[in-house]
Amino acid sequence: MENVLSSANIDWRKAAKLAGPEHNLSNRKIAEKLGVNESTIRRGLNSMGVRRYMLPVESITERLNIEVDSPIVLPGDGLYAITADWHIPLYDPEYVNTFIEDARERGAKSLIVAGDFFNFDALSAYSPKQEEAGLKTELEEAAMVMRALLESFSDIYYLWGNHDARLHKALGFTIQFREAMKMVFGILGNDALKRIKFTNLDHMWIGEGDDGWYICHPGNYTRVPLSTARTLATKYGSNVITAHSHHCAVGYSINGRHVVAEIGGLFDRHKTGYLQRSTTFPTWSQGYAFLEGGRLIVRSPGWEVG
Repeated sequence: MENVLSSANIDWRKAAKLAGPEHNLSNRKIAEKLGVNESTIRRGLNSMGVRRYMLPVESITERLNIEVDSPIVLPGDGLYAITADWHIPLYDPEYVNTFIEDARERGAKSLIVAGDFFNFDALSAYSPKQEEAGLKTELEEAAMVMRALLESFSDIYYLWGNHDARLHKALGFTIQFREAMKMVFGILGNDALKRIKFTNLDHMWIGEGDDGWYICHPGNYTRVPLSTARTLATKYGSNVITAHSHHCAVGYSINGRHVVAEIGGLFDRHKTGYLQRSTTFPTWSQGYAFLEGGRLIVRSPGWEVG
């Protein structure tokens, strides 16, 4: 076998030290530092009898090519319209128009869709299905609604929602959620897609830290209003806005330091088939919100806070 130690112009003492417990670098990282390929370092260290008893940890995400999504973070001093749980095509166009007019009057140019823009009943494992709200109808209606929203908002931020993710699941998770949503809205054109920021995550931030707002579509559901939001406020030490529950309520965290809210949705519960049966689910409440310079405004039919 070729004598790697003599044929390569490498400081092997330095290589062995970098591999030792003091530095504990991977062969790839040592090769980068010494300007050679990884296989040369591996064979050379083996020839020297270097035996590792600790794992290299200098950058496991880089070494294994692990990619982790980072949440969207927007400035805390802006003006944002916040919606969730549209469940198109089972939505309320009149209430949506009320929201759009409200947003335009306030001058809000950034819209957050905190999950479940779609219903995707046709892709659900549950029955019965609403045939009149099938997949073709849903996709066409959603494209029409999104076109209208782009007439009022410069930027739209779109979070993961459990109903939206039914498409992701139906595709066998072969593409990321973000790419699945881009595919669905591709009919709108590239210029429109550049203005819609999709994320694989179920949350984002407006501002950060104690004064920030954690906005999310949590996978878990509870019948008790604000229960999930209060738990998350304690966990993250921030104000919290949650979707998914279809409650609309505002209150304070357990320690009283932060504001928590559930913002209802733009759905129409009277169009939702399974809600017409006997069910112990709490009554769904419509609503939406604005954040203006960190100040929360929540509106629901018949009341407003903020």
